[in-house]
Amino acid sequence: MRALAIFVGFALATPAFAEAKPDPTTLAAARELMRVSDLQGQMRAFYPAVAGAIGDQMRQLFVDNKVPDGLGRELTAAVQANIGSLDSLFTPELVDKMANIYAGHFTAEELKRLSAMMSDPVMGKFRAESPRMMGELMPLIFAAIKPRQQDFEKRLRQIVTDWIKQHPEDKAKLRSPTAS
Repeated sequence: MRALAIFVGFALATPAFAEAKPDPTTLAAARELMRVSDLQGQMRAFYPAVAGAIGDQMRQLFVDNKVPDGLGRELTAAVQANIGSLDSLFTPELVDKMANIYAGHFTAEELKRLSAMMSDPVMGKFRAESPRMMGELMPLIFAAIKPRQQDFEKRLRQIVTDWIKQHPEDKAKLRSPTAS
């Protein structure tokens, strides 16, 4: 009997058992929120911005930010293939796991209210306009962050350089031995 009590105590302390399963009503409300939110559609709308950001990163690898023509075509094809395949990630199992997370943080009533708000035409417009707005907002945000980011990256590189000087055996652990 004592062994059973210890086993049950241990099992209940593990993450799989410690997480309470949402009740069916709350889970159904979370699934409805996932449906009306159209997360997959929102992500699909952001794909061009993601592809553009990847392209910007690739251009930064080259002098004058110019990727050689042939390489540019190959990189573009690879990015488009990768971005285009992201839809396959939104399996019913993933959406259900996401719904479970929402159900763990909100009550059924709160989820129903969120669904009602997401169903409002203004929210529909907000979701539709957000990708285009992000295309306009991100350059402002990046421009504001850039000076601080450059100083921060320089500081991080210096920390690594100093570390490697004091711990030369760790240089082999760097992805690029010339990084420090």
